[in-house]
Amino acid sequence: MSRLWGEERAALADAGADVISLGQLEAELSHVLVMPNAPILDAHVHLGRDADGHVLTANDLVADLDQWGVSAAVCFPANEPGPGGQFVEANDAVLAASRERPERIIPFCRIDPNGDWETELERAADAGARGLKLHPVGQSFRPEAGESIAAVSAATEHGWPVLFHAGFGARRLAGPFAALAEAVPDARLILAHGGRGDAKALASEFAGEMRIAFDTSLATVADLVALSPAQLMFGSDRPYGEHASALHLVAATAGVADWSDADLHAVLGGNLRSWLDDPR
Repeated sequence: MSRLWGEERAALADAGADVISLGQLEAELSHVLVMPNAPILDAHVHLGRDADGHVLTANDLVADLDQWGVSAAVCFPANEPGPGGQFVEANDAVLAASRERPERIIPFCRIDPNGDWETELERAADAGARGLKLHPVGQSFRPEAGESIAAVSAATEHGWPVLFHAGFGARRLAGPFAALAEAVPDARLILAHGGRGDAKALASEFAGEMRIAFDTSLATVADLVALSPAQLMFGSDRPYGEHASALHLVAATAGVADWSDADLHAVLGGNLRSWLDDPR
């Protein structure tokens, strides 16, 4: 894997640098975040067993959602592409979990743009997928590459949002994602982790661009404050993150940025719901 797109240990280390205990977070949340009288939606959850050993089952996810008052979550496969390399079995598992819990699990499919992905994307669409997850690091491709543009174009034809990993590591992301957005002008992109891989440049590049959103998972308060709440979608990145810290981060950002109740409602669910309810 190239150094340009790879995640180094030093870059990842700060992800948990300021984490406090779940008990502390649960106690603090009751004081700093009054849950809105509206559904909370999580835009970023991996189901299955990742190549690095992280695991999340549908049952454990639903228990998390219940504990933290989250109504539903966008779910897609962990990094388990399977023998054919196109996440067939992993996509099936997410789709099956959604059929069993349609009110709680919103299924996105995952593919590898480097391979023969077209059949799998169409199969997942026919089976009920509602979006696409792409991971340039996990599958070693560039967002602006031809294969990525083709996959995003196909997802956009289905009216789907496309969620991209845009996380840790020193690399330039604003230019590549700007090129992708220009190549697929109708695409709606969700850049994960507040665009933390290149946060300042991404915030500047896409300020006010309403077809580009950022999920809040494993981001920083400083990066989220720089973004409009109209472009933010709550995310946890389970099983890498958890809902207590994710909600605490949104609460802290709301306080620092002086969001209105409407802003908070939008970030915690309204923005994502509007995209899911508008297939275009």
